[in-house]
Order: sequence, then structure tokens, then C-alpha cells
Amino acid sequence: MRNLEEEDCAFPFEKRCRQAIKEVRDSRLVTSEAGFGEIPQLLDDFEFVFESLAEDDGLPFSPAVQQYFFRFGEMAAHWWSPDEGSSLAGEFRLTHLYGTSLMSYTWTGSNELERELFTELRVFDDTPRSGTGYLSAFRATRGITDPDVWFFDTHQGLMEMDLEYGTYLDNLLITKGTFGWQYLFCDTGMPDAGFASVAKGLKEMLEVFPVIFPDHDYTDLRARLRERL
Repeated sequence: MRNLEEEDCAFPFEKRCRQAIKEVRDSRLVTSEAGFGEIPQLLDDFEFVFESLAEDDGLPFSPAVQQYFFRFGEMAAHWWSPDEGSSLAGEFRLTHLYGTSLMSYTWTGSNELERELFTELRVFDDTPRSGTGYLSAFRATRGITDPDVWFFDTHQGLMEMDLEYGTYLDNLLITKGTFGWQYLFCDTGMPDAGFASVAKGLKEMLEVFPVIFPDHDYTDLRARLRERL
């Protein structure tokens, strides 16, 4: 992965991603990966990307989506806490909108709803290093301007999230992809044994991150966790 912390950039969201990855690298968290992929020539052209998505794929994304443009084929980080007994760990791998693939290419679905949705959902964030089976996708129905976002956990199945694409990315950057953070935006509660490790990691995140990343506000995430416990 490339290290572009010092490189100038004209794309605001890309700058924010660089800062988030720098925060992970500079923290006491242990990282096995934190950086950027290559910039394919076609993806370096903002107008081409969104014109092609609109004309070829029927996805005329709104300015609210377009403002989260980045040029890299992918941006990723995989990290964990060095503290003994800690459950705090995370991963994300953001894929460029132009390079996303349908879930139906790799997942068949366990019920009729999933099978239908998998033919419309495009994966833009996943966890290949850790193998948690977590991924997030947007619903790419033709003509959509601001797509729904769905979270998939191989153990729990498919869940619609209570946020939009841009809000997902905003929260990804402040959680640094802490495992299970997406559950804070799903209706599913976390009281049973199956969610014990997820809940423990999220509690620890909301205790530790305000200290090591003091420039970010975790108030809303704390409230959401309280609602789900």
C-alpha cells in the first residue's frame, strides 16, 4: 500500500482518508496494513467516473455522494490493540465506486430477500485481511441518486443500515473500521451471547478512542451503543 501522507491533494474526502490512516499509524494501535492502492488512470478523472456510472450503469449519483470521491482503487487499514485481553480491533477496505462488484458474484443468499438484493447490492467496504465476514454495500437500482446502505455479517445475514453512503464513510473514518461498528446503525440489538465480543469491542472503542483520537466526537456513537445494549 502507498504512503501518501505528505502528498498534496485537491480532493477533500481523500484528504480526510489520509488523515484517518495517519491517525491509525501514529497511534499505539498495531497495524498490519494502512494505506492506499494505486490510482488507475480512468479513476483519476472525476467527471469521467460519474458520467460513466450514470450513462453505463444507470447510477446518476447526487452531489451528496460525489463529494466523497477518491481516486484510489482502494484504501485500507487493518489494526488491533496491543493491550493484553483487549477486544479492540478493526479493518476496512474501501473500494472505488467505479470498481465495486455485485454481491451476487460471490454470495447466493440464504433466503428469497437476500437472493434478490444480492443482485442489486455493490460491495464498497469489506474485511479481507481479518476474514470476519463483514461487508457493506449500496443498493444500485437504476436511476438511484442516493442509495441505501446495507451491512452483511455471515453469522447474522443482511441488514439495512440507518444511514446514507456519505454518513457511512464519515463514521468509518472516526471508528477506523472497529469490528461491528455498523451494528450501531442497524435495528438489531446486542444483548445476547452472539454479540458479546462485538459489544465488548465497541465499548472499548468508545472508552479508548476519545483519548487517542481527541479531535473526533463520539457522542452519537455512545448514545447508539446505549440504545442497543
